[in-house]
Amino acid sequence: VLEAVKELEAAKQQVLKRIQIWKRQQQLAGNGAAFEENLAPLQKRCEALAEVHFQLQQQVLAAGGELGAELLPRLLERLAEVLCSLVKR
Repeated sequence: VLEAVKELEAAKQQVLKRIQIWKRQQQLAGNGAAFEENLAPLQKRCEALAEVHFQLQQQVLAAGGELGAELLPRLLERLAEVLCSLVKR
């Protein structure tokens, strides 16, 4: 489960990096650069990441007793941070 959380965090970083690139391209478009306005690919990535997040959260909660009283809250906090940063950006 811990490895899956790490992979989710890495995937989130990739999506956020792609969002930053899109924002920069949008800024450059103001100066006449070509710009692809289609947000569908980014939206699909974000939706897929959110779906994986919720599935992983359910798995963490289901395995709560096996994870222990110390690891469970930390994993849930990390998952919450992933979703929060994805939504905010």
